[in-house]
Amino acid sequence: MTPVQKAFSSSLIAALAMVAPAAAAPQVVCRSFSTKIKAVSLPGNHNIFARFQLDTPNLQVLMSTTVIVGGPGQSCLVADLSALTRITDNYVVYQVRVDGVPMEGQVGGWAGVADPVVPVLFDDPDEQLVDPFRILSYNFFRQVSPGKHLVEVMVAAGSNVVAGLEPQVVSPVLTLHFR
Repeated sequence: MTPVQKAFSSSLIAALAMVAPAAAAPQVVCRSFSTKIKAVSLPGNHNIFARFQLDTPNLQVLMSTTVIVGGPGQSCLVADLSALTRITDNYVVYQVRVDGVPMEGQVGGWAGVADPVVPVLFDDPDEQLVDPFRILSYNFFRQVSPGKHLVEVMVAAGSNVVAGLEPQVVSPVLTLHFR
């Protein structure tokens, strides 16, 4: 087994160990009618400079928007995120948050860091040498009160960012459903 294959195997085993059985925790449920949709895109390529395991802060803002949620009482804000991601060092992570709080649907920590994120990994150790693009598509939600809310998409690279060979996010789209 090559060193890259060993590193990938170790990362995969660590990731699987972090996943708790479905019965270990109660489900989180959020339900309401969605009467509004807001979509935000960031055309083009965007370099990732933050290193998730090493930097403070360890996530950088990729894009942000505000929504004004109406109706009486709590409602459900749903976020759909999609993009192409160029990985240049093992993985890239994303976090979608509302008013600074990570939304539901993210892993409760990654690579020894407790921040909830979703990882995008390379699948084949040989791809580590060609910096592959990966398609990502995730869904998140959070229960919110009526009023104005800031939604941010955060991103970070693995532990190594080489100048001129930074990981990239290409044309991300964030679609929000709310009332």
